[in-house]
Amino acid sequence: MISLIVAMTRKGLIGKDNDLPWNYPEDLQYFKKTTLNKTVAMGEKTFLSIYNRNQKPLPKRKNVVFTFDKDFKCEGVEVSHDLHKYLQEYKGDDLFIIGGREIYREALPYCKYLYITFIEKEYEGNVYFPKVNFDNYKIINEEKLGELTFTVFERR
Repeated sequence: MISLIVAMTRKGLIGKDNDLPWNYPEDLQYFKKTTLNKTVAMGEKTFLSIYNRNQKPLPKRKNVVFTFDKDFKCEGVEVSHDLHKYLQEYKGDDLFIIGGREIYREALPYCKYLYITFIEKEYEGNVYFPKVNFDNYKIINEEKLGELTFTVFERR
């Protein structure tokens, strides 16, 4: 099953200069709990942002990086040069798309579930989540914690 997970403001902001414009430990814990022992797939820029912060891929998860760079290699990471083919042929356990913007945009039609943390505060940034027609989804779970609303949508 293919899902995506993202944190964003109500206006759709997801990033600033290839990083998160906020720091919510509760959201990072939610991300970890939700994706642990699963497959996480991301674009090269998102991967490098994570790798540069942690000096390693996300632990206890299978990391997949989508890139056009035919020479891209990193120990412990699966590399794919064709996102659509990868998602069409995916047969493994739960797969979570974790960014960035273009990967979200391209992967959205393949996702049955959207795990969206809505941030009830505005921040400055320059990267926005693609437009989603939420009429095509129903909310199956929602939890509010301070400025965060953890929402799970299922495609109708």
